[in-house]
Amino acid sequence: MKKIFVSILFFVGIAVGIAQVEKEGDRQETDQDKIQQEPQRPAQIDQERASRIEAQRTFNEKLEKKKAKKLARKEAREEVRVLR
Repeated sequence: MKKIFVSILFFVGIAVGIAQVEKEGDRQETDQDKIQQEPQRPAQIDQERASRIEAQRTFNEKLEKKKAKKLARKEAREEVRVLR
């Protein structure tokens, strides 16, 4: 009898735990839905646009530095070949 009672309590505990996890997941989804439904403020749009432009500029600068390094290495190799 004790084993049956303990097993029932065990399964009830698992069911309650699962229900709470699902309830929290639903709440997070509704919060995300509310955030997505709100219109963006003009300041936020400007800030996002500025950050995208800044990120693209830094990416382009890094790319140019890599190209310059590669070109410098290539020229250095060619000079060594010519001197030999």
